[in-house]
Amino acid sequence: MSTDEQMLEVMQQTLSKIEELNTRLGTIEKDLTSMDRFQTVVSQYVKEIEHVAENNNIMG
Repeated sequence: MSTDEQMLEVMQQTLSKIEELNTRLGTIEKDLTSMDRFQTVVSQYVKEIEHVAENNNIMG
């Protein structure tokens, strides 16, 4: 196998690994976005509960 062929093989393996990592990072990004949205919603609920508790507007 010539040096050029070896270099090409290494580059192809590197590209393959980069593509794999890119896919994994995309999944992580989606998960983090979902977690951020969930945290925002929970934070809004907490603020609403605090507001209701401060005003003693708890209805049973």
